[in-house]
Amino acid sequence: MPIDRSLGRNVHFYDATSPEVVLGGMIQNGSVTEANFLDMLGILLITETSIRVQKRGTGHIVKSTNNQLGLGKYDIYCDSRC
Repeated sequence: MPIDRSLGRNVHFYDATSPEVVLGGMIQNGSVTEANFLDMLGILLITETSIRVQKRGTGHIVKSTNNQLGLGKYDIYCDSRC
């Protein structure tokens, strides 16, 4: 029986142009900061321009800070074709 690796993920991220399709996710155990999250996305997503990450429903823009990353859904915006 296959194991569902997405089980327990409490942070998900999406391409803002296709908000119904999840790109990935992770388990936030309290140790991931916003800066860590942006670094992880920088490794996973190869873009020619910078990205903007916004928490869905709140409008909070993720910045490179030591603030703890909140649980929830995040939309990823790219200023040009990524």
